[in-house]
Amino acid sequence: MNAFQRIDHLGRAAGPAAILLLLILLNAVPLRVPYLSTATPLLPLMAVFHFGLFRPIHLPNWLALAFGLLIDVISGGPLGVNGLVFLCVRYFVEANQRFLADKPFLFVWFGYALVSAGAVAATWALSALLMWRGIDPRPAVFQYLMSLAFYPMASWIIGRSHNGAVARGRPSSSRNARAG
Repeated sequence: MNAFQRIDHLGRAAGPAAILLLLILLNAVPLRVPYLSTATPLLPLMAVFHFGLFRPIHLPNWLALAFGLLIDVISGGPLGVNGLVFLCVRYFVEANQRFLADKPFLFVWFGYALVSAGAVAATWALSALLMWRGIDPRPAVFQYLMSLAFYPMASWIIGRSHNGAVARGRPSSSRNARAG
């Protein structure tokens, strides 16, 4: 393996981490729109779902945990909540990969709807429990609905950005080609 092949391999392996980091930073940008500041779509969760399903080798558990902890630090929420949720989402999606991979997009979208509903509910419940106070669930529900609406576009962008990098180096399998 020559130096260019090593750099190419490193770039492909680092692609999901770079995409996830970019989505975390994009999600952290404050919106100056009244009533919509808490309704940003869960872009990092979409990436964890996508890479957990189509490229689990490129999103190891420790990386999902680290990015979840980063979100907790940036948002000021209870430390560990998003890390635990990301780990659970990644594990659940990879464990059920045979039911979701190579399926029509609507089936994958339905899978995302179920997984993200559980993730939003777990984040809301764990945050309320760790902060020892009731939290209004309406922003979490609205954020979930926004994420469902944005998922088709985000999934397409995430899939194309990573598949484009992979396809430049070598042909992808039929399963990987359907990832985006």
